[in-house]
Amino acid sequence: MVSRPETIPCRLFMTSSEPTKEEILERLAALEQENQRLREENEKLREENKRLRAKLRWHEGPHTPPSKERSTDRESSSSSGEDDDGDEQPRTDGGTPGRNPGHDPEWRTAPDPDQEIEVTCDCCPDCGEAFDESVGVCPRLVEELPDPQPPETTQYNRHRYECDSCGTQTIASHPDCPDEGQFGVNVIAQAALSRYDHRLPYRKIADRFEQLHGLELSGASAWHATERAARAGRCEYEQIRRHIQDADVVHVDETGVKRDGDQAWIWTFRTAEHTLFAVRESRGHDVPAEVLGEDFAGTVVCDGWTAYPAFTSNLQRCWAHLLREAEDVAEDHEVGERIHRFLRQMYAGLQAWLETDPTARERAQMHRSARADLTSLVERSETDGAVATLLGKIEGGLDHWLTFVGEPAVSPTNNAAENALREPVVLRKIIGTLRNDRGMFVHETLLSLLATWRQQGRNPYDELKRVARDNEMISRTQAVPAVESSG
Repeated sequence: MVSRPETIPCRLFMTSSEPTKEEILERLAALEQENQRLREENEKLREENKRLRAKLRWHEGPHTPPSKERSTDRESSSSSGEDDDGDEQPRTDGGTPGRNPGHDPEWRTAPDPDQEIEVTCDCCPDCGEAFDESVGVCPRLVEELPDPQPPETTQYNRHRYECDSCGTQTIASHPDCPDEGQFGVNVIAQAALSRYDHRLPYRKIADRFEQLHGLELSGASAWHATERAARAGRCEYEQIRRHIQDADVVHVDETGVKRDGDQAWIWTFRTAEHTLFAVRESRGHDVPAEVLGEDFAGTVVCDGWTAYPAFTSNLQRCWAHLLREAEDVAEDHEVGERIHRFLRQMYAGLQAWLETDPTARERAQMHRSARADLTSLVERSETDGAVATLLGKIEGGLDHWLTFVGEPAVSPTNNAAENALREPVVLRKIIGTLRNDRGMFVHETLLSLLATWRQQGRNPYDELKRVARDNEMISRTQAVPAVESSG
């Protein structure tokens, strides 16, 4: 016989701890309360996320240069490292990493010694046994600065002459004797360099002169020495402006600066060999018209600020700005992501094609083709505000996005001008505000001279001494910006 399996009663699966109907309802009510709390917390987190994203866009938005953005995708090599076993160990020195993989090391050239000193020893420091003779030499080069020298006081007896023919009186000049003031060429040059290269306050400049050289002067005296350097170099400033006016391509940008607490603007005009700054109370087209001239015939590389098309139609709009704006829209909009991808591919394709050194005819054909593609892009109908705004900006610059395709000397980005503004931005954070027109004059003059000399590979200290020796110092009444613009 086949035995039948024993039937197990269902009641064996029931336990005495099975909840009652009232307990189930209580648990459901508790879960509902917890769910409501989580929904409220989620809503708060959404609001905070929205606020933080808006704040992030303010600091790292489409108009923020890439150099100021801090990437979160790549781990900083200065914050971590590896030990001999391959385990990651945090860096504690706070330093930066060495050369990048694949980059050749750069060695500092060893100078020739000015003197040689024989360092000898008579006996063994351990047992006292006298040495017979040296068995070798371990040379070591040591570079040292001489002790700072005290100031030299020189009296220049400048003879005065009177012409017998016309009666003109002449006072003899000397290159090391400035036309005014009691400070010499080196003091003027070092004061200006300490302020605009080393970014020291005038009080610290005065302290430095006293500590190193025993030269007693006040912060106001340091300011006057710096102002004399600016007045001595103003003639060269005007020469820089004339070079820029004659240039075929000029990169232009502007950023805010305070003038006696009120809003003003510092403009930069940059070519391959010259940089000129102009501090003005205006952000309008009157400033490039003043600096470049009404009849400027070159191409201006710029961002989308309305002052530039109001000044000239020969523009190249910055693709770096456009791609950043498109990327910003792409973060929240699917259509924006497709537009951003299209623009990025177009830009990369044009850059690669231009590396083939096309002819002028090929450039003109590519210009027409690329413009047709941009026109097709902006003709699409989009109702979303951010996407429509982006397409409107592209459409508004159709005449200016592709200038670099037809003109080999034109860059598609305005990075040159943005880089030039970095130093004024750092100084703005330190000094806070310019006090008056004379401060604006000194600021724009010395920044322009130092930036241009660096571009040309010239030593700023030597050049400052040169302009101070030239004795072409303009008067204080002329030491104001060329035009007081407003509005």
